[in-house]
Amino acid sequence: MVNAFKNISLDLHPLKSFGKHFTSFDSRVGVWDGWRGLAILLVLVGHFTFTQWIWEERMGVDIFFVLSGMLMSNILFIDRMQMRDFYIRRLSRVIPTLLLFLCAAYVVSVLLRYDFSISEFIAKMLFIRSYFPADPSYFSATPPTGHLWSLNVEEHSYFIMSLLSLFLFKRSTIIFALISIYLLSVGINFYHYSIMPSAEFEESLIRTESAIGFIAFSAAYHLIRLKYSIVVRPFIPGLLLLVALVLYLRVVPIWFTFLVCPLLLGIAANHLKDASGALQKVLTFAPMQLLGLMSYSIYLWQQIFYKLYYVLPGGAFTGFLLSIVVGAASYYFFEQPVRKYINQRWSPNPQFNGRP
Repeated sequence: MVNAFKNISLDLHPLKSFGKHFTSFDSRVGVWDGWRGLAILLVLVGHFTFTQWIWEERMGVDIFFVLSGMLMSNILFIDRMQMRDFYIRRLSRVIPTLLLFLCAAYVVSVLLRYDFSISEFIAKMLFIRSYFPADPSYFSATPPTGHLWSLNVEEHSYFIMSLLSLFLFKRSTIIFALISIYLLSVGINFYHYSIMPSAEFEESLIRTESAIGFIAFSAAYHLIRLKYSIVVRPFIPGLLLLVALVLYLRVVPIWFTFLVCPLLLGIAANHLKDASGALQKVLTFAPMQLLGLMSYSIYLWQQIFYKLYYVLPGGAFTGFLLSIVVGAASYYFFEQPVRKYINQRWSPNPQFNGRP
């Protein structure tokens, strides 16, 4: 084993509470919420600072992907959650808030007299908008909900992984299948890169076959890590994260980013509990964890303010703040209560209570 690997254990100090109305972290791993917080922060910075030299919003999405791959791998292939519970819990997290957001986005579209069709709404609710309708372009279509491509990728990936859990039981076979999906995704990207103009290729990267490599590799590595009891030195996760950050610079060829970054980010996400004190402090910083808790709602609502920042007093800065404020309200007053009700009503399995 190379010098980067050794046995080590770290005490985590997750946030216990943050104000009277905030969720407890007692049953959570704090660094995971902080990792989500880092991801949504990168998305917000990318959307509201308009930097041209780094693709930080895409890095934020990919950070989400690798954590999702790791967690879903554990739930589906280690815990073997029943499919009924799995889908109830995934859909209770995603569908109600998505429906609320889309209705609000369509109201905004009516008020601003945008031209749109009901097929847009249906396609987005069914997680197929990355493919249908093909015209107009995904990012020029109204209402302002273009970012939902990444939600499509996650839901498609969860469906594929749930099928693997139904038909594959040997861990080595599952690892082989997941690594094959990652390699197939890389191959598709290479092919598209060779035949498409750069702008068209960059837009193709929002499709599931191009982006699923992040989720698949992280899921596979999770199983490999458990099988071989891999523990890394504390500096490794932070180092991998920094190297990945460099690879999202616009001067780096995109094909290389999508070849290497699933590996860097996937390994880093799987070893967050092994991370050095510096990275632990960043990820367990209370505001970062709160951003992570609210990340799904923020991810949804920020798109409206991102597209309409120019009509707001204070412009992009106001849009940045409103994304967090509205996302927080959505999380505490809608997303969490509705999710809790659905899970208690139709999937009251104490084994998975408090699961991220």
